[in-house]
Formats: sequence, C-alpha cells, structure tokens
Amino acid sequence: MSGEIILAMVLAGMLVVVSLVSLRLNRPKARAADRARDVVRSVGGALKGGEEEQPAEDLRSQVGALLIRLGQKLPLFNAKQRTQLQGQLQTAGFRQVHALSVFIALKILLGAVGAVLGVVAVRVMVQDMAMAIKLAMVLGGFQVGMMLPEIVLRRVVAARRRAIYRSLPDALDLMVICTNAGYSLGATIKRLSVELVDLCPALANELEITSHEIQMNGDPVAGLRSLAERTGVESLRAMVATLVQAHQYGTPITQSLKTLARTERSTRVLSLEEKGAKLAAKMTMPMMLLILPAVMLISGAPAFLRMMEAFK
Repeated sequence: MSGEIILAMVLAGMLVVVSLVSLRLNRPKARAADRARDVVRSVGGALKGGEEEQPAEDLRSQVGALLIRLGQKLPLFNAKQRTQLQGQLQTAGFRQVHALSVFIALKILLGAVGAVLGVVAVRVMVQDMAMAIKLAMVLGGFQVGMMLPEIVLRRVVAARRRAIYRSLPDALDLMVICTNAGYSLGATIKRLSVELVDLCPALANELEITSHEIQMNGDPVAGLRSLAERTGVESLRAMVATLVQAHQYGTPITQSLKTLARTERSTRVLSLEEKGAKLAAKMTMPMMLLILPAVMLISGAPAFLRMMEAFK
C-alpha cells in the first residue's frame, strides 16, 4: 500500500474520532421533561425499597443518539431535499422524529465503509495501476455507499405501495359492509384499521393514522387527503376522491364504494390480461438467445458431422 493511501486513511480515521468525541462532548443538556422523568424514576425507585438503578441508556439507545446527533450536525441536504426525504421516510413507515437525522448519518457511515472497501480492493485486486484509477475506485466506493440507503428506501416505499394497492379492493368491500351496517365515515376507517392488521399491516397503519387525524381535527376531508398524500397510491387517491365527493355533496357512500370496488377489480383483470398479452413479445428474445441455439445445434450437428466425414 502506498504512503499516500496510508496517510489518507490515518487522517480520515483521526477526523472521524475527533468528530465523534466533539459530538459526545457537545451533547446538549437534558430538557425539562427529561429531568422531570429522571426525578420520577428516582422517586419510584426509592418508594420500591431502594432498588438498584437501571442503566440510563443501553448500547442501542446510545448508538441511536449518536447517529441522531451526527445527522443533525451534517448539512448534507438543503431544505427542499430534506422535505422530500422526510416524505419518502413517512411513506416507507418511518415516522420517528429523528428518522431523517438517522438516515443522513447512515449515508455518511456507509459512504465511509464503501471508501474503505475501495481502498482494500485497490490493495488486494490490482497492484500496478495509476493513482487516478485508485482514487476513482475509492471515490466510487464512497459514492456507492452513499447511494445505498436511498436505494433501499426506494425499494421499501415501492413494496409498501404494492402491498396497499393489492389489498385495496378487500378494504373497499369491508367499507361497504361497514357503511351498510350504519357506521359513519370515521368509525368505518377506525374499524378497517383494526380488521386489516393481519391482511395488510401497511394499509391498517395508514388508516389508523387517518382515524386519529379525523378524531383530532374533526374534518374527514383533511384526513382523507392527508392519507392520499402520504401513500402516493393512485387507486387510493381515487378512493379518497370518491369519499370526499360523497361527503361534500351528501351522496350515498355505499353505492359509490360498490362502484369503486367493482372498477378496481375490473382494472386488476385488465392489467393481468395486458401482462398476458405482452408475455409472447417478452419471451421472443430469451427464446432466440437461449433456446434457438440449442435447437439449431441438435438439429444441425448430425448433418455437419456427416459433411465433415465426406470431405476427409
């Protein structure tokens, strides 16, 4: 390993250590609520007979607190990008207060890990190469490590949206049953959040949040629109638009939900038929590359061998 790479690694390690130590030393003082909680815990322990105090933070909480402070100190994104990432984290189901700070800290740490792996790859795989190529490999590892959390986040968001999309017709059928039983819109959403826990936890979680918003604000329209914005599922947007229109104009919700459920199932059938029609065109290239050469070899090999024997 060249002296420049060793010096860079030493400087990077020293920078990381100094940053972590400074963050640890600059830890803000406990808030009033935290101090009051500590007092209550101490009084409770004294009333129980002076039991031994439990440790204030375990290893997991300490690591989490360190990641939060690291993410808050790093100006990695501007306000617009932070808002977009916050929306994606909420869509993926990460609604903690410091989820964005932890996400930013993970990006930096994984970028550092990627840079270290790039250095190892330069050392192990290739010995003689230009310095520019070595630097490009290290920077490429850092970039890949930085991109990895965003790739995982996009996959989680897509999987959550697919789960909501697949379970939406069943949710519409349950809504029809609840409205026929005389439930109001808020009560229907609350009951769905309970019944859909085993079928689709993602949709049940979103409906539970919507139910709480309706109870707090008293405005079903605002809660439903917030549901559509959080999830980003087009079918759910159509359902929300139907419910909002029925609530504003006083039209029967049951009939609208029945029509919407029937439309959704018809759309699913048409989507499956479309995929089946595209299957023949998609199989053409794999057949030409994988099956056709084997068929030509089996059918043409005997004739080729006889021709070679004839020319001897």
